[in-house]
Amino acid sequence: MLSETIKLRLAERFAAPLTEFHKRRIVFWHDEDGEFSDGVDELDLSGVRVVKLTGSNNFAVKKLLSADDLTGDYLIYDPLSYEKDQHDDWLLDIKLYCEDFRADLVSLQMEELLVEPSSAMRKTMKLYSKFLDNKDRKAKLKRIGHTYQTPLQLHIDIMSVLCGINGGSAQDVIIAVLSAGLEKESNDALINIEKFGNIEAFWQLVHKHTGYQNSDDRPLSELAAHILITALSQTMPTSALRGLERFASDSNKAYCYQLVHEWQRGDGSGDLEEICHYVERELRLGDRFDKTEISILLKSDTFPAINESILKRYFKEISENVIKVEDIIGAVENRRTAAWYALTEDYLESLYYIAKMQEFYLLHIDGFHIVEPVKVWKLYTTDAYEMDSHYRHFHFCFGNTLKSPNALLEDALKKCSDVVEGLYREWFLKQLTFTWTKAIESDLESLGYVSEINEQRRFYNRYVSPNVSKGNRVFVVISDALRYEVAAELSETLSHATKGTASLEAVQAVFPSITKFGMAALLPGKEVSANKKIDVFIDGNPTVSTAQRGTILNAANPESVAVTYKDLLQMKKQERRDLVAGKEIIYIYHNTIDAIGDKAATETKVFEACNDAIDELTAIVKIIVNDLSGVNIFITADHGFLYTYKPLEESQKISKQTFNGDILELGRRYALVSPDTNADYLLPIKTERTIGGEPMKGYASQNTVRIKVQGGGENYVHGGISMQEMVVPVIVYKGMRTGYKKYVEVQNPGLSLISESRKVSNLMFSLDFLQKQPVGDKVQPCNYTLYFTDEVGAPVSDFQIVIADRISNNASDRVFRVRFTLKQAQYNKNKLYRLVIANDTDAPEEVEFRIDIAFADDFGFDL
Repeated sequence: MLSETIKLRLAERFAAPLTEFHKRRIVFWHDEDGEFSDGVDELDLSGVRVVKLTGSNNFAVKKLLSADDLTGDYLIYDPLSYEKDQHDDWLLDIKLYCEDFRADLVSLQMEELLVEPSSAMRKTMKLYSKFLDNKDRKAKLKRIGHTYQTPLQLHIDIMSVLCGINGGSAQDVIIAVLSAGLEKESNDALINIEKFGNIEAFWQLVHKHTGYQNSDDRPLSELAAHILITALSQTMPTSALRGLERFASDSNKAYCYQLVHEWQRGDGSGDLEEICHYVERELRLGDRFDKTEISILLKSDTFPAINESILKRYFKEISENVIKVEDIIGAVENRRTAAWYALTEDYLESLYYIAKMQEFYLLHIDGFHIVEPVKVWKLYTTDAYEMDSHYRHFHFCFGNTLKSPNALLEDALKKCSDVVEGLYREWFLKQLTFTWTKAIESDLESLGYVSEINEQRRFYNRYVSPNVSKGNRVFVVISDALRYEVAAELSETLSHATKGTASLEAVQAVFPSITKFGMAALLPGKEVSANKKIDVFIDGNPTVSTAQRGTILNAANPESVAVTYKDLLQMKKQERRDLVAGKEIIYIYHNTIDAIGDKAATETKVFEACNDAIDELTAIVKIIVNDLSGVNIFITADHGFLYTYKPLEESQKISKQTFNGDILELGRRYALVSPDTNADYLLPIKTERTIGGEPMKGYASQNTVRIKVQGGGENYVHGGISMQEMVVPVIVYKGMRTGYKKYVEVQNPGLSLISESRKVSNLMFSLDFLQKQPVGDKVQPCNYTLYFTDEVGAPVSDFQIVIADRISNNASDRVFRVRFTLKQAQYNKNKLYRLVIANDTDAPEEVEFRIDIAFADDFGFDL
């Protein structure tokens, strides 16, 4: 019996206005299951003739509709199916221009879900009757928003709902299932597909795309291994994968590679990492990679163990004092843009800075044979300071590895750290400090300072006064223990991160190179003096506190103010403006490095503090420029510091017993003593000119030797005469705004395609790109993302990253070769595809390409 709803829908259908050019209405009621066969006989529609197909009356009905009656309205009830061959359907041509009607539940659901009313789609819908019985599941499917003309997307979207994702592709479904766990019995996504979907459809989908053939006794871990090894085979030769052939499908490797590539860079990469580690263990891939040439490994990034194998090999060589500089630098640069870089980032960067230290060593392998102090000073301030920087960066990264060690790499890197100490402490510091000490010892003994090198004591007269006399307001930022090499990095950061210009200069610290003398030296006044307690005064005024220094500044220029970084940071914008209103000189005191380094409990974190200081000082400059309209800014320090990671041996320490008289003040790197006191093994320094008041003389430790004193740490020290302690940076920063005559906007270096061909004929191929400008003062490093898209902008390749950070003026040194992998799909050689070159700031550049690949699979789906 027909429901009233069906009768009403049919009546409405025939009562509706006819479409243009139609003079009557013929409706075919499709009911392949014959659910309404009996009810049709009772149907009474006004003015409509009802005809029931039996399979033997098709020709008669065709004649009726095509010849005998050309004006009457008809409802043709069709319970027949023509799945094998629609050409057997005598009424096919009439059906094509007439209307369809279905009244069964599946038809109603198809209409509701925007499913094409075809027999193939009805068949697919029937597979999911249990899924469609649930309102919530059906609502989630509707929210995806697709229309369905072929079974594939419907299968995928239903599986997506059951996996808890909002639509997507077969790739997304496979990833979701594997992310739910490698045990079939507890994998919720797979259980849901089996319970409410169609498990056979899932495995057919998997087979079609990845080549994996499932059976009930095969665990999900084998699917994971199959996908990963097949992906790996895209970038690794067959010879390196012997014995793993059962896990690889040659015809599906492009698809599996793309799946893994996108999974690595997606939000679910943590799940993939665990799966990779499981497969690595089960298939003993670590041992395999250890026997594979590094040049081959560098082309692949499927498994984290690849990076570990590369690192193990280089660490072992380094521990044997074999450091392949170019190979290591190239390998690390390669890994920076590869997958899983973050897992071993600090190990890779530690390796990089070992290579940079070795590179410096090879450039200066004969030592530093210079006798003139000015030339030694120039060597350090233009070149040699970089060794300090490499050492700092190495230990910063090495320290990070100790917080979260990798069991395979931890001990190997620790052995390398001994080599680093040999390069830095035993070679660089000894050679450079010996050269410097020999060059300056006569000046220090006779004058107390090094002639012909700008002195810190002249800072105010050299930098502050001339600017103020020109009517300029001056900001001076003094960062305690801001070492020269740290300031060099800060200067570069300011050039790239702000709109102003920064240049780096240097002055020699006063002796001893400690805070109270260095801070006093940066103030105006005629005479620095000290009493028996070694309290430091400027023209008789104390200099310990910020307020006391402010008093001295005001004595020289009443429109001066001194403030600490912490106080300035806590002020509101208007409070800052009120503080500097009408002022000509503003001194800002910052203390991050020395506050950490000077305490035994925290001295090992001094290199972390250097990074913090760079960030904080950059922030100070931005506050000065943006909030306080500052233009003329000088960033300097009271002294530098010497730091070595490895504890000193007893032979590198000197007992205070070496002094044979009164000691006024003793530090690990200096001593202030009475005029008649002498000491062996230490360098005498005259203090009369630089320190007035109480008669005294100084002594400084030579090389990296420390004097034994109570308390504090011994690895982080200052007060002595090494270049790391004595070379005080002065960053001359000029704030600029858009519109200033000399204003130069910070820009990216640019990246352009230089390969000539614009046709792709393989799924894997390489292209060459040129970094247009070297990175420099106002040209900042930039990451470029490269990928191919189709005509509507959908990606058709993997995403590759180029880190454009090269500084060479030689264009050939700024060429990058980038390898792309296209998705395995059908490409139209007559359509245009585009290579996209994008970064976070500039408008993307697009280059048109044609793709002509003869045998790419379109992954049609048939279920």
